[in-house]
Amino acid sequence: MSKMCQKCGGKCCRYFCFQIDEPDSFEEFEDVRWYLLHEGVSVHIDEGDWFISIANRCKLLGDDNRCGDYAGRPLICRRYDPKECDFTDNEYGYEQEFLTPEQLDAYARQTLGEEVYLRQQQRQRAKLDKAHHCDPVVAATAKKPAKGK
Repeated sequence: MSKMCQKCGGKCCRYFCFQIDEPDSFEEFEDVRWYLLHEGVSVHIDEGDWFISIANRCKLLGDDNRCGDYAGRPLICRRYDPKECDFTDNEYGYEQEFLTPEQLDAYARQTLGEEVYLRQQQRQRAKLDKAHHCDPVVAATAKKPAKGK
């Protein structure tokens, strides 16, 4: 284990991140918005590529912030270069980072254009409401049955 890893709070062991497709329609932006409605999730653009980051502590990370199975750690951990450690590089320098659905929505409106965004939004919602026999007015005013009934 490197000296840098000994000083670090195990930042690289507290999340995982992977590439996702760049959204290019209202429907695709809605999928990404859904991700952001979950706790511990963020999305960012880095060098033109889109990534989802999920805050979730590794099961092997001990209370001392060291790997509980260093000898048996996964290959992805073995590939990690301490020179690129999250501890030494506080600023990621992402082109764009989305922490909330509202931030993504503003970006989608700007990227698609307000008119296209609204047209696609209306079309997709109407299509799904029709497919699921959902009357938006009824759905918005429907009351849940009382417990036990």
